[in-house]
Formats: sequence, structure tokens, C-alpha cells
Amino acid sequence: MLTVSEPHYRQPLLKTPFHERARAASQLDSFVPWSGYTTVDVFTSVEQEYFAIRNASSLYDLTPMVKYRIAGADALRFLNRLVTRDLSKTGPGRVAYAVWCNDEGHLIDDGTVFCMATTSTVCATAERQLDWFTASAIGFDVEIREITEEIAALAVQARLPAECCRRWVWRASSASNPSSTLCSRCRGRRAGRRRSR
Repeated sequence: MLTVSEPHYRQPLLKTPFHERARAASQLDSFVPWSGYTTVDVFTSVEQEYFAIRNASSLYDLTPMVKYRIAGADALRFLNRLVTRDLSKTGPGRVAYAVWCNDEGHLIDDGTVFCMATTSTVCATAERQLDWFTASAIGFDVEIREITEEIAALAVQARLPAECCRRWVWRASSASNPSSTLCSRCRGRRAGRRRSR
């Protein structure tokens, strides 16, 4: 899934699947290392990108985020012990932001938890946490496996992300009915706006 054009000993940093497109869009050609990948640091200027996110939108390559699949009969119980948030309220197909602390309450890291099912989740974080996750999993029926190189990821950062996604999906779709390409949550919001007019 991820592209590597040369053997690892000649190219120590991996490229995300979005690398070439990002390089073409980058006016500064400024790249930085992030968790073993090379990523764009700034496309135009820090100021312009800040105001784009605050007033319009930005698409961000999150492929380098470290991702762990946590699966097993105790996946939810384990995560509720690991993080400070009650993930039982986050159903399948939903994502929640969470932090995890040590036993003294000191923050270790934060990340997002993608609930795939009650027995399977994906946790994405900026730093490698396998040692902490494994030590915390003692006594739980879970399997924790790093899957960073298996999943590419993009994030929409915007004032109105659902509206941005609707327009992007609609433009990219060849379907005659743009609503058919929207998730049920976005279709519901859109229908609600029509009814309220």
C-alpha cells in the first residue's frame, strides 16, 4: 500500500501514498521526518495555512501516525482501563479522542480510537506506544499489533468539515445523485437543512 521507490538502506524515510501529490502542491518543497516517513512541513506559509484551516479547510496527511489494532474479547474493557474516556459510549463506526496516563495520573500520550466493533479497535497516536500498551494489557484477552504501514490516512481540518466533505465527495463522484455518496449522518444533516427552510 505504501510506496517505497528504493531499498530502505538507500532511502531511510518512507513516502506516504500522497507524497507525490503533496510534493507537487508544495511551493516551498520543505519536508520533515515524522515517525519514519517524509512529510511536507509547510506548503505555502504558516500564516496562510493557519487562516485556511480557521476560515476554510485543510487536508492533512496522517499516514505517519502510529496505528495499533487492538482486538480480542477484552478489547473494550482493556481500552477503558487504558484511557481516561469511557469508550463504551463510542459505538462501532465512530471515532473518539482519548488520552492515557500512567498509574500516578501523569499524561503519557493522546490519540484517536477508531471503534471498528466491540472486539476490534484501531488506536492512532503520534508516538510509538507498543511497550506501554503491552504492559497495560497484562490480564486482558487482547492482541495488540502495529499496523502503521497498512493504513494510509487523511484528515479534514475545517470550520465546517461535513460541508467540505460533501462538496469534495460530490465533485469526485460520477453519480447523478450526490446524496448517494454521502454517509448517512451527512445526508441527515442535509435533509434537515432543507426541511428548515
